[in-house]
Amino acid sequence: MQKTLFSIFLTLFLISTVHLPNSFGQGDMQFSLPEDAKARLGKGWINEIQYSPDGSRLAVASSIGIWLYTTTPYQEIALLTEHTSWVTSIGFSKTGTLAGGGSDGTIRLWDTATGEYQQTLTGHTDIVRSVAFSPDGSTVASGSDDGTIRLYSTMSGQSQEPLIGHTDVIRSVAFSPDGSTVASGSDDGTIRLWDAVSGVHQQSFTGHSGAVYSVTFDANGSTVASASVDGTVRLWEVAFGRQKQVLSGHTDAVLSVAYNASGGTLASGGADGTVRLWDAVFGGEKQTLRGHTGYVLSVAFNASGGTLASGSVDGTIRLWDAVFGGERQTLTGYTDYVLGIAFSGSGGTLASASTDNTVNLWNAISGQYQQKLTGHTNWVWHAVFSPDGQMLATGSSDSTIRLWNIASGTPLQTLSGHTDVVLSVAFSLDGRTLASGSGDGTVRLWDVTSGTSLQTLTEHTDAVFSVAFSPDGRTLASGSGDGTIRLYDATTGQSQRTLIGHTDYVRSIAFSPDSGTLASGSDDGTVRLWDTAFGLNKQTFVGHTDYIFSIAFSPNGNTVASGSLDGTVRLWDTVSGQALQTLDGHTSGVLSVAFSSDGTLASGSSDGTVLLWDPSLAMTSYATVGFSPSPVESPAIGKRLTFSLNIADGVAVSGYQANVLFDTSALRYVESANSDYLSGDAFTVGAVVSEGSVTLAATSLTGESSGAGTLATITFEVVDPKASMLTLSDVLLTNRAGTVSYAKVEIGHITAPMLKTGDVNGDGVVNIQDLTLVASNFTRTGENVADINEDGIVNIVDLALVASGLENTASAPGIWTSNAAALPTRTDVQEWLREAQQIALPDRDFQHGILVLQQLLETLSPKETALLPNYPNPFNPETWIPYQLSKAADVTISIYASDGNVIRTLALGHRDAGMCHNRSQAAYWDGKNELGESVASGVYFYTLTAGKFSATRKMLILK
Repeated sequence: MQKTLFSIFLTLFLISTVHLPNSFGQGDMQFSLPEDAKARLGKGWINEIQYSPDGSRLAVASSIGIWLYTTTPYQEIALLTEHTSWVTSIGFSKTGTLAGGGSDGTIRLWDTATGEYQQTLTGHTDIVRSVAFSPDGSTVASGSDDGTIRLYSTMSGQSQEPLIGHTDVIRSVAFSPDGSTVASGSDDGTIRLWDAVSGVHQQSFTGHSGAVYSVTFDANGSTVASASVDGTVRLWEVAFGRQKQVLSGHTDAVLSVAYNASGGTLASGGADGTVRLWDAVFGGEKQTLRGHTGYVLSVAFNASGGTLASGSVDGTIRLWDAVFGGERQTLTGYTDYVLGIAFSGSGGTLASASTDNTVNLWNAISGQYQQKLTGHTNWVWHAVFSPDGQMLATGSSDSTIRLWNIASGTPLQTLSGHTDVVLSVAFSLDGRTLASGSGDGTVRLWDVTSGTSLQTLTEHTDAVFSVAFSPDGRTLASGSGDGTIRLYDATTGQSQRTLIGHTDYVRSIAFSPDSGTLASGSDDGTVRLWDTAFGLNKQTFVGHTDYIFSIAFSPNGNTVASGSLDGTVRLWDTVSGQALQTLDGHTSGVLSVAFSSDGTLASGSSDGTVLLWDPSLAMTSYATVGFSPSPVESPAIGKRLTFSLNIADGVAVSGYQANVLFDTSALRYVESANSDYLSGDAFTVGAVVSEGSVTLAATSLTGESSGAGTLATITFEVVDPKASMLTLSDVLLTNRAGTVSYAKVEIGHITAPMLKTGDVNGDGVVNIQDLTLVASNFTRTGENVADINEDGIVNIVDLALVASGLENTASAPGIWTSNAAALPTRTDVQEWLREAQQIALPDRDFQHGILVLQQLLETLSPKETALLPNYPNPFNPETWIPYQLSKAADVTISIYASDGNVIRTLALGHRDAGMCHNRSQAAYWDGKNELGESVASGVYFYTLTAGKFSATRKMLILK
């Protein structure tokens, strides 16, 4: 996967100039809306502007078509959309025909009086950069990225043989006023003149040190003007083939030139953002027109020469007084590549991030432009609203994140720390933390209030393209160019799991509204759905033919939208896994998709527009299956949890199947049973149990059920009292006819129990094991789980506090003997009690702890002496023999063979009263006789002698 971060834009940036956005009026934006789209924000980006010969029309070649304006007043009247991609160039004939050249390699003709499409001229094999009509309108000349010039008959639509001679892209073509000559400018730095009838090359002009972007003849055809990226405008004498003048003044590339009707004035537009007027006879600069904030791509005079129009990447067309230089009017609404879009929480505002280094805010309901946020010094890749809608965060190629006040549009602060482009930002559930993903391969967490960096996550090995917090606030996810998705604990930043399956860059990720599913889109052309609790790939959607740039869930979670560089938005059903619809309305790659709270879908594209789609497209409804109770607090280890598997909005259900996934480190499946939703004669399939999953199924033999109810119950035993989830997969519902329907599923949440004071080992109960853990850490200092009162040392106070919280004290032996190795001795408890009584703290919990220790001491003082069964039994080669003493005594254990002969005597000495149950206190026999020889398999007997007490038991050696 050796790709640079921006390699995905190679297919997008076929046009070498850049373009920028501004405002618009909603009423004039809705020409030629794609099917199912309900509104358009922005008009695309500007490539060229031209006046009709009679001055009644202004045409704008844009990324989504050709916009036509009337000029008295200036008002949109049509959007011509027959091109299948960007319109890069336009030209008018004197008879009112409009030609448009496109990145689809074609030239299309329209009647501008009626807007009627006439024909398509083909032949070029690459982008058509320039078109021009001959004076009589019989011929169209075109220049292309394929390095050729073509001359077409407007009557037949046929092309002559291409004119070949340039060695690079043809940027501009123009007819002489008498129609006999065609001039062409190329990236090879030359201007060439061609016979317009025969196509014979006549002469070449050389002198520019860079690509020639624009050529034009003066009024009498004696001079050709050329504009170049070398920053100059040059005037060439046609008759003698020599350079007349060099016009210098622009401080950057000159992108367009145009003569007025008389030929006395020459206008030029440059990458320095200025329009300059020149004396076309003597060559002096008349004036400089300033106002654009970006490259001026095109200039054009109206028929009278009194008005000059200029189009810029700043998204405006400015109309100037060509005599006095004042600005008369500004036409707005044209936008640059839309990299990211986001709805506010209420859905009332939409933010669009752009390659013009700005963010635009729009009223998402009326479509009205609201304001522009400026401050970034490079492309803005992503924007996201805070949960309360008061703040916007933006990430940029300038490596910074900016926080904005939405009400005022003012910047709040700039977050710096990343060392590469910031590709994605996301707010936490409470809005206090911001996550950011960067081309530097890291995820950073920021304190929104102070702007300080809290943590840097470095697990990824490539650019992090997308970050997202789960709606429940528990999980942070990141998608990367290393092809993986990583899930982190949203609070601690600890890595939880890695999702692997994509085979290329993961460009976008999004959580479902219930947080149980994560969707991801990748350069491998697939959309994947993942179970967030278990990391399983639930579904894979295939259909896009190019990189997938953006993913979004509908508000009900039933639909996922994906936007791709193939120019389409696709809708996928997350429940059934079916492809729902393909929305084909953009003329270039779809770089961002987002749903509003009412289900309206927005798509932002490199064509410079945002399209809003009808929310009904994503409103599929299903029955819902989930768990109850949920959430529920985990009980202690060994306790049981029973859940109901509930259904809502069921329709004619006669059978069901569901796969329940659970965390085996937290739960153990015990049993399940069909419930009462189906009719009483339902046949139940036995639960199919595998590691971490249980499949349940049942079918009614007679009837169908609808509405809400309980499908089944399922019981688990707690293995570890910690937070975990139950999820469902492969849920199928059937009716009597066997027709399958699907169900939306909800997650079951089990929360960790609130830690009880004294629950040192975190098993959900306070018991003898906790007491022993504290005892084993006596006198230790520093951070320690056994330091209950957190005073920096483990001592008798901590032990008494644990004793105070001991559960089931009265019945303690039954509980404690389940872990005999943890039992303290009577001597231990006597010493603990003595030390506690000496301290005599007045604290109520401490005093209660002393009382419990007294009860424990009584429990550890058996009422009668007893010999207990050895363990293990049978054994090989060793065993332990437990016993208990009601009073102190000298203890001996004798071991006999089955014939009655003593083979070993264990003299244990004088022992205090108490229980000798665990391995450190019970009598130990290594299976050898007095000579140290291992005894044979068979039945043996052992006798305990303690003072006057004696008892015998049987044991078995099995080798």
